[in-house]
Amino acid sequence: MKKTAILALFTFFLIACSNTNSDGIPNKGDESLTPLEVVNKRMKFYNEHNFDEFIKLYHKDVKIYTYPKRLVGTGSDRLGPIFKEPFEDKSISVEIVSQMHNGSYVINHELVTHDGEVTKYVSIYEVEKGLITNVRFVR
Repeated sequence: MKKTAILALFTFFLIACSNTNSDGIPNKGDESLTPLEVVNKRMKFYNEHNFDEFIKLYHKDVKIYTYPKRLVGTGSDRLGPIFKEPFEDKSISVEIVSQMHNGSYVINHELVTHDGEVTKYVSIYEVEKGLITNVRFVR
């Protein structure tokens, strides 16, 4: 009986760990969510300054581009230095002006306010299996 309980606990642990990488970032998203729902959750967590939930929406190997194809970063671990401090300071927010989606893509016209300064963006998010895998920013 004791061996069965230990085996069950070990199996549960392995299953739980298989969905995250070594940093606790999920390898799999909530596949029941549509790409639009994933991106809108991102915006919600962004405005709540909830970094822990925000980062879970990105694939561990996310690629971030300046439109159309200038790669500026790869991997969700690169997002910490960009977002953590403004989230902690609560000095950043985003407003979606307009939004459209087609298949795995969501395109937002966004106004990002950081320290009182507003910047316009067109952001193109690609979502696969419940995680953001690519982002292209048009400035």
